[in-house]
Amino acid sequence: MADSGMLLNFDIGDEPLKRQVKYTGGRWRDRLNAQRNAKTGRSGPSSGSNDTPVNTDRRRSTGTAGADDQQRPAKRQRTSDGSTIPPPHRAAANSNNPGAHGAGDKTGPNRFAGKPPGSVTSRLFTSNPVAKTVFEDESKDGAEDAEPAKPSNAPLSEEAANFHALGLSRRIAQHLSSKLEMKAPTSIQKNAIAPLVKDDTDAFLQAETGSGKTLAYLLPIVQRILALSHDQDGNATGVQIHRDSGLFALILAPTRELCKQIANVLEKLLRCTPWIVSATVMGGESKKAEKARLRKGVNILIATPGRLADHLDNTKVLDVGTVRWLVLDEGDRLMELGFEEELKSIVAKIRAEELKTENKDGVKFDVLPQRRVTVLCSATMKMNVQKLGEISLQDAIHVTASKADGDDAVEANDAIFQAPAQLKQSFLIVPAKLRLVTLLALLKSSFARKGSVMKAIVFFSCTASVDFHFDLIRSTTAKSSSDDKTHTVGTVADAAYITGPANTTVKLSKLHGSLPQPVRTATLAAYRDSKEPCVLLTTDIASRGLDVPAVDLVIEYDPAFCVADHVHRVGRTARAGRNGKAVLFLQPGCEEGYIKLLNATNSTTTSYEPILQKGFITPVVLPKDDPSAAEPPTLVTEKQSPNARAEALQLHIEQRLLASDKEGTGSNSIGGNPKLLDASRKAFRGQIAAYATHVREEREHFDIAELHLGHTAKSFGLREAPGGIGMGPTAKRRIHKTGDKKGSGDGGKRASTGGARGGAGKDSDDEGAPGGVDADAARRMKMKMMAAMNAASEFNIG
Repeated sequence: MADSGMLLNFDIGDEPLKRQVKYTGGRWRDRLNAQRNAKTGRSGPSSGSNDTPVNTDRRRSTGTAGADDQQRPAKRQRTSDGSTIPPPHRAAANSNNPGAHGAGDKTGPNRFAGKPPGSVTSRLFTSNPVAKTVFEDESKDGAEDAEPAKPSNAPLSEEAANFHALGLSRRIAQHLSSKLEMKAPTSIQKNAIAPLVKDDTDAFLQAETGSGKTLAYLLPIVQRILALSHDQDGNATGVQIHRDSGLFALILAPTRELCKQIANVLEKLLRCTPWIVSATVMGGESKKAEKARLRKGVNILIATPGRLADHLDNTKVLDVGTVRWLVLDEGDRLMELGFEEELKSIVAKIRAEELKTENKDGVKFDVLPQRRVTVLCSATMKMNVQKLGEISLQDAIHVTASKADGDDAVEANDAIFQAPAQLKQSFLIVPAKLRLVTLLALLKSSFARKGSVMKAIVFFSCTASVDFHFDLIRSTTAKSSSDDKTHTVGTVADAAYITGPANTTVKLSKLHGSLPQPVRTATLAAYRDSKEPCVLLTTDIASRGLDVPAVDLVIEYDPAFCVADHVHRVGRTARAGRNGKAVLFLQPGCEEGYIKLLNATNSTTTSYEPILQKGFITPVVLPKDDPSAAEPPTLVTEKQSPNARAEALQLHIEQRLLASDKEGTGSNSIGGNPKLLDASRKAFRGQIAAYATHVREEREHFDIAELHLGHTAKSFGLREAPGGIGMGPTAKRRIHKTGDKKGSGDGGKRASTGGARGGAGKDSDDEGAPGGVDADAARRMKMKMMAAMNAASEFNIG
């Protein structure tokens, strides 16, 4: 068809043409809102605008963005090296907010905007929950220091009491004064020694931690055995007493570590009576060696219930016919670890044996008790302790630090089970994301001055968490020499991150029940005997009865599973009248109510901010990857402020974990460990599993449904929470296996004591199921935990 030459003219007016945009992708609500905004003439940001960030969500198309797109944060961009970059519109929003952290001085997370991939730190100071607690003014600390609390577990004055006046011989009293430097007894020793020396009655000893309960029952036993061969003035009577004269006392303790400690105290006490012999049977070595020890002869035997019950059944040389004393130390812990059946069996077998009045050498036991005396020691009056008393005690007297055998002593029970009065407790409110850097800052500030803190203990909830934090904080350069042949090669190392100019070397140790017994013994001995500043990372295995000299600081990184365990943990410091400090980490929210439940005296509640300011005021010393380097590297940031160092340290740790996952090797410039990332994930799972095991009365303060999994993962150096948690039977079994490993016990034997944490090794106290947690309640808490994890599926990425 030929062209007709007609021209069509349209009048389009003076208004500019509107660009027609087709909205595709994304959600239908977003597309609908964008179309409505376009029709009503609202000005929305376009993808081509220079002052508006491009939407990086791949599910949405480029084009005009709706109002909801400005409020909903976009996903982070993932780089080739595995790191993530915050969306630029987040940084822009924070920079326009004058109240946001880091605005103005450029010390917050916004200072990393525009940096190349891999150099962007985690946003530690944003999206954190606000604490409900009104923190006290720190200026009050000076007033508190001016009037320190009077020690409640210190020895009495020599004018008030002395050991000889309590019925002990001059030989023992002089030994205590000259060799052990004990001039006067404590309150519990004063009230317990006299009736146990004079009378043949059972006794229930109850006193606060660190008050000297061990000597309160050891001294009467040694005194009455000594009376067989010596008079009150220490002169010999002609009667020969030796190791083969008979077994006179059995002392049961729940853990091997506590057995070792009792044995050490008794060994020092028996140096004035070398003919009285003590020994231990507690597992961790062959029964053949223990039988040989019993065959030679023992006067005082210290044992764990599982191993003693085994010897009573299978070792014929063990004769309990001469036993006069049965001591049950830490009775509440004995019941919590499921030793009830063993204790019933032991008590029944001892009582069934006829009491001998003389030994095979013809030595008469007239000065010894004419009946079997049972002494039960416990700091609490729990129901399980009362049940143990019904099993073992008969017409017992109740001895406390204040009074003995009366209703007033029973009424004083609440006052007895408290931390020492001179102990200064701090409750630190820390958001989940900041827990790791706050812990490092607290340890770094604690060792900032030479001699201020020599020994510190950090408690964790599970063995996996202890292993991870030890591998993370330890120096990456290990000395290779004869040290490799020692038991402590994998449990004692130099620390990084927490050293400083005053203390360039800080020893780091770890202790938990999954370690072999020789390793546990050697590690505890190295920590106790260390002359350098040192930190012990441990589980509840070290919370009971251990008396380590000069422990100045106790940190509960993970709260205890019940108030009783908390008091025992903090009781590792401020012992025998010494001063001490304890810090408890709590998260904002429901955990803050736990402070009122503790009802602690001489305590303060503080925020994490002063800790970061003190800890990161100086550069952070990083792990040295090159053994030949003269000086270890330090953390360098553009702005040398404490908050900048905290964020840079978190970034360094996250990159270190990512580097450890590459190619399965740990050779990189930031001290990578090929197993560190797996250890972090395992520790995270263990922490989540352990969080649900608090006793019923305290679960409202530790609600698993309110635990932020993504923020908690940050405290383990992870960019996101590991996937596969609570997603079926396989994952549940994995959590059960990795959540909290148990001790080896007697030949690997385990017992189910109830609770979500599974069974505890019989002779290992390391993380036995806490009392008061029945099996049904534990299962319900586990199901609740799994539901909460499934609900938080946005963190289960990759």
